[in-house]
Amino acid sequence: MQVKPTHTSFARFVSSLLPPKPNDVPLYYHTPRHPNYNPDVAVIDKIVLGVVPTAAVYDDIGYPQMQNGTAQTPNNNLEQRRRRPPRTACFLHRPFTLDRRRVRKGTLVLSSHTSFDENLTVGWNPALAARLGMNIADSLCVQGYKGDPDRKIGIISRMDSFRALLLGQIKQEFGRVEHIHEGGSEDIAVVAIMNAFHAEEVYRVMDVARQQEWISPETGGRDLLYLTGQMRGAGMAAAKELGITVVCVGHLAAEEWGLRYMADCLRAAFPDVLVREALEDEVSTAAT
Repeated sequence: MQVKPTHTSFARFVSSLLPPKPNDVPLYYHTPRHPNYNPDVAVIDKIVLGVVPTAAVYDDIGYPQMQNGTAQTPNNNLEQRRRRPPRTACFLHRPFTLDRRRVRKGTLVLSSHTSFDENLTVGWNPALAARLGMNIADSLCVQGYKGDPDRKIGIISRMDSFRALLLGQIKQEFGRVEHIHEGGSEDIAVVAIMNAFHAEEVYRVMDVARQQEWISPETGGRDLLYLTGQMRGAGMAAAKELGITVVCVGHLAAEEWGLRYMADCLRAAFPDVLVREALEDEVSTAAT
């Protein structure tokens, strides 16, 4: 018999994937306000994961009906009790527009912004690196960003692959790619997964690859593939100058990869719980 998780065990599991950081949003972003609320005994039937609080997220964590903007809470008759929604917990990567008045009583909302970006998007992401065939044991971390010397923003590793094969693997992982610039070589010897794409980061990656003698002075950046999220003009100009192949999957696609990975981990850890990813287009469906 499977044992369903509690709010405490759910939060503990999320923290194991996303180590807490002092400058991050609170892990317990929204908690039930009942005076007898105890996270150690509050049981979860369903977990929903979202980038932002979209309409699909509110479908799972909100009240069943909204009339004139007012939540319709269930009464105590038998029929209403039978129709009560599952005990639901939620994870939001960017929770800042959450309307707490629309969150159903008893529902927990966890969040991580900085740690999620750092560990489960296109940055220091060993899980993604392993799926792409990178040598994790021999990889290096790019660290330090925006005044935070401890912030991990990338992973670099040697690779022995063809560019076309890697591009196909990346498209399969993310489902879509916003921009590709093919560099000077069809053979890839080094891959960098980076959560920033300014000229400074491009040159940092090149310096690391040269210092490790993973690329030769003769080939320059032609054997290097730089995987990132948002396309940046200055970063692309530096990459073109060095002959680097660049793949920009897009900001949202990188975040959705992390949510899908979290969902797979949660299903394995809590097989008796329904886990759903609310990955609809945030531009068209996010609540205003």
